This record gives sequence, structure tokens and C-alpha cells, in this order.
Amino acid sequence: MDEPNLQNLRRISRRDLIWMIPSAITAGFFGWLAWRTYSIHFTKTGVSEPVWREGPRVQAAVLNELDAHWRFKYFEYVYNGSPLKAVVFRLSEPVVGGLTVGEAHFLALSRICTHQGCVVNYVDNPELGSIAYNYRTDHPFMGCPCHFGAYEPLQGGKAVYGPPRFPLPRLRLEEENGVLYATGYETPFRPLEQD
Repeated sequence: MDEPNLQNLRRISRRDLIWMIPSAITAGFFGWLAWRTYSIHFTKTGVSEPVWREGPRVQAAVLNELDAHWRFKYFEYVYNGSPLKAVVFRLSEPVVGGLTVGEAHFLALSRICTHQGCVVNYVDNPELGSIAYNYRTDHPFMGCPCHFGAYEPLQGGKAVYGPPRFPLPRLRLEEENGVLYATGYETPFRPLEQD
């Protein structure tokens, strides 16, 4: 094997570095951007039939309070002896893990973001939501103000945009004498429980 000719090897000059360093940074940025875009759009976990765990029976809402589509009410559920922020909706169609009473469809979700545990809010203005959360829809949804994740109630709380990968955990609903009660929760109860 021949020895390399050191005279043919070129030294890297400062001018070369001025071109090489920004190019490497730019390539790294666009590589990260491609990975981030893939993660945001294609790694979301779907929603399936829930596996319920028994929990305390807590009043979520009176049916009269949810008298039209997209009416909602915040309430507190009890998880392991501590208060848990939750929301109950009246939806326009039935969803997996929800409850149908006559012609009305309801869904209860935890309000704890599955990304990093922030409290998600009901976004009732789809136009504002499309600007703030970069998620376009024609109806309200749940949005996390920390990292702008969006969750779709009509898909059972599925994470549809932003960093969250997992759906919001659902709470089991039961109706008795015109009152909705939360009586259990979906497992695993993310982000508080993992698989």
C-alpha cells in the first residue's frame, strides 16, 4: 500500500471553516426539523376501546347544563386521593369511550396533557385555535397552552397536533336521574401511569 503524499493533502484554511461551519449547522437544523415534523405528524397513538379501572363516583354534570352540542363543564375527579382536573362535553356524534343518553353523546377527559403534565383548556373558537395551536378544524377542541398540543374530542381525545403522542385519558361516564357521574378512568392513565 502506498504512503499518502502529504503535499497533495490540502490544509483547511479559515475561509474553508467560514463556509463549512454554517453549512454543518444548517444541515443539522434541517435534519432536526425533518425529525420534528415527522414526530409531530406521524407518531401519534390512536384511540381504542378503553380498559377501565374502577374509581370514585364523582358528579361531572347535570344533563341540563349540557343542553347543546359542544357545551362543556370542567369538574374535578379524584385520582389516588388527589384532585384531578377533568372536562365533560356534549358532542355531535358518539365516540369510543363516551356515553350516549337518548340522542345526546357525552365524553369525559382528563385535562392533564400527556406530553408534560400541563392543564389543557377547551378551545371554543376554531379560528383562534388554528392560529394559536396550528390545528384547523370546524369545531372546538382541547389545547395545551404550554407547548401548543391539540387534542380532538371527536376522536376520543386523540392527540392530533404538537408534541403530545398519546391521547388524553378518558373517564368512564354513567347517567342516573339526569346526572352524569364519572365512575372510573382509562388505563394507563397518562402521564401519571406508563405502560
